[in-house]
Amino acid sequence: MTSRVYEHWVTGDCWLGCERTGVLVIWLGPLQWDGQHAPVYSCKRCLDRLKDQVLAYFMERRPTAV
Repeated sequence: MTSRVYEHWVTGDCWLGCERTGVLVIWLGPLQWDGQHAPVYSCKRCLDRLKDQVLAYFMERRPTAV
């Protein structure tokens, strides 16, 4: 990651699968549940896994060239 990317990373808790605390995390956005909002943060490891899942999802649904 470049130093510019690190400008948005803070020390906090990962809200995704690993549930680690006190690690560098980045805000992914708000999560809305039952009319309430909460900030969702992810560590780099979980963010990379999430990006891989999203890319796989997009690639599976990509229209074939005609």
